[in-house]
Formats: sequence, structure tokens, C-alpha cells
Amino acid sequence: MTGLDPSSLPATAALADVLQLRGRTGWLTPPLRPFQRGEGAVLGTARTVRVLPGPGGHGLKPLHALLAEDLTGRVVVVAGADAAPGAVWGEILSVAALARGAVGALIEGSVRDVPAVTRLGLRLWALAEATAGPGGAVHVAEIGGAIRIGDTPVADGDPILLDDGGAVALSPADAAALLADALTYHQAETEVLEALTAGLHLPRAYTPKSKAITHLRNH
Repeated sequence: MTGLDPSSLPATAALADVLQLRGRTGWLTPPLRPFQRGEGAVLGTARTVRVLPGPGGHGLKPLHALLAEDLTGRVVVVAGADAAPGAVWGEILSVAALARGAVGALIEGSVRDVPAVTRLGLRLWALAEATAGPGGAVHVAEIGGAIRIGDTPVADGDPILLDDGGAVALSPADAAALLADALTYHQAETEVLEALTAGLHLPRAYTPKSKAITHLRNH
């Protein structure tokens, strides 16, 4: 499913709305906010990392080892890094991730080297910006396990849609159906915008979206 033409992908906002209509969550933004939005939409798969407080284990070396893997089409998702007083991600890790094919990084913690990162193009969303590194305040507890970012659970391999509006995680079981529904919803929103541009007032222009919402609620 990854590597799809961006034109065949819905906006993350449309996908989040469809999830809301179904009584579900999945968006990771918030709590994460953008540090590098990237260009266009991309559908990747999660590569999960769980970080815990304290200097145990091998520190952050397992994360460095992960960035030597083949990460083609992957989104590195790091949970628990907010326990560090400084940044756990920056220019060096971004360059390493890009070199191995990653399409994004979602960091539940702080990042740094933001001007350099924005020039690299790796989509990067995190909680905050920090100047110092993490020191020895955290360690990697697990690679590839189930994690949670805010209210959203993420498992290794879960599809993640990224665009300049956010990041949304999906269950593999119905990801294709949800993406198709979100694309229908997105197209209806495009029709609304076209109608507004053509001079229609919002109550009439909104009709395609109203019909899409009714259809999605009933299916």
C-alpha cells in the first residue's frame, strides 16, 4: 500500500474527519506539531521505538542501530522521548534516516537543528524544540513494539499518512477502505471550494460535502 501516487491519497484532514464520523481516532497531530511538513502526501509504515526515563540499557544506541536498517517507505515513530530534558532527534539522525529510505519521523519529545532539518526534506513532527541533547536521561526500551502517541496506539508496520496538514495512523485491517472513503470526502471538499470560487454562497456550495458526510455515515 505504501508508495502510492500522492494524487491518489486524501488529505490527512479528510482522513481524520472520516475517522471522526466512524467514532474513531488516529491522528497524531496534535499532540505532535510540524518542524518539517514535506512536499505533498505520502503513505508510509511505522517503525516504532519506545523510550523510557533513566540511563538503563544501551541508551539511545538501539535507535542509532535502527537507522542503519533498510527504512524504505518507513516512518520512524518514537514514543516516550518527552522524558528527556533535551532533544532526541536532530540533523544527524534525519540525514541517517533519509539515507536509509525513511519518509518521515514522528517524535514524542523534542528535536533540534531545525533550520538544517527543514533543508533536508524529511517530514518531521515532534512535541517541542530544544537546544541541548538528551544527555543520559532516557534509554530505548523496545524497538518494534506497540506504542502510543497521545490517545493513538501505533503498532510496528501500521500505515501512516503524512502531508503538510498532519499525520494519521491507521489499522492495516481497514486502511484501504478508510483511505478510499477519505478520498471521496476530500474530493467533495474540492467541489465545495470550486463552487465557492465560481461564486456560489456557502449553503449551496457545501452540498457535495453534506452528501458525502451522509453517505459515509450510512456505510
